[in-house]
Amino acid sequence: MTDESAATVVARRLDTLRALDAGAASKVTIVDRAGVSRSTVDRALRELATVGFVASTPDGYRLTLPGRLALSTHRRQARRMDALADAAPVFDDVEVGFDVDPAVFDGATLIEAEPYAPARPVAAVADVVGRATHVSVYAGRFLSRHARLYHDRIMSAGMTASFVTTPRVLERQASVHPGDMRDAVESGRVAIRRTDRDDPVTLVLAETPDGPEMGLVVYRDDGPRGFVGNDDPLATRWARSFHQRLWTAATPFDPT
Repeated sequence: MTDESAATVVARRLDTLRALDAGAASKVTIVDRAGVSRSTVDRALRELATVGFVASTPDGYRLTLPGRLALSTHRRQARRMDALADAAPVFDDVEVGFDVDPAVFDGATLIEAEPYAPARPVAAVADVVGRATHVSVYAGRFLSRHARLYHDRIMSAGMTASFVTTPRVLERQASVHPGDMRDAVESGRVAIRRTDRDDPVTLVLAETPDGPEMGLVVYRDDGPRGFVGNDDPLATRWARSFHQRLWTAATPFDPT
């Protein structure tokens, strides 16, 4: 085994791995496919064989099963890095105090607030909530439009909800929409818990007829900066787990 990690070898010898992805090949064919020198291919094959990703056969060199999986993993990681880079502007100058599973960004819908359309992230959440039969929400910031949407869906459409939120949000809610929390809780379709966690985000996990969806709104200076939405099972699983941890640690709140 080489002293270098397998990941290092893969990153350096991607041209050869990709050349062999098309099928077993001789060194001459690999040189042609990869567009590199014979000496480079010789070194690459030795290194890849040492970590078990390439094997020599009567038909030439081929990728082993771990080699194919290593190439697939690298491609998946590259796509994930691109997705994270795409999402970076949403988190610019924003401090988030919890870990987010990178799967949240894989194939995600990203919507940034723009000077000509500052409410785009808010509208994206409204779309998710508008299709939900139940929502699990962590609200670190207050938006009147969201509060009214939740109330209307609960009272008019029979949606159920579990909210974890901060004292500041609860105070704003009581001030801007007096009586709404009491009405919702008395309906029996809402439970509220209070937390001291104060991150500049709102997380919504929505149960819809088509399956669960998650939406993360990121705020800067109390205004919505962007929205990250995803219905991938890995993303919604993270959202469910995160909300459950907050819910378990939070304090029951009764506005009545």
